[in-house]
Amino acid sequence: MEINILYTSDKDEHRKTATMVRRAVKNLGISARIFEMESEYSFSRVVVNGFDLVGAEMPRNGQPRLSYDMIVRGLEQTAW
Repeated sequence: MEINILYTSDKDEHRKTATMVRRAVKNLGISARIFEMESEYSFSRVVVNGFDLVGAEMPRNGQPRLSYDMIVRGLEQTAW
């Protein structure tokens, strides 16, 4: 599995997202390569095997907040 963490210049948001991703991968026992890259998005995104977790659950107000549960669901759906 390949996981890309795309982050903004907001380092606190990035650290929280990266920690949640690593914890979810470990707790689910998934073998994954995790890459972290700065992006031009205005918020952190997690892309699992090409599937954007934020795009899957974009809230109506347009300000996504990744949660641990959202990351776990995304990993479970893409782990074959």
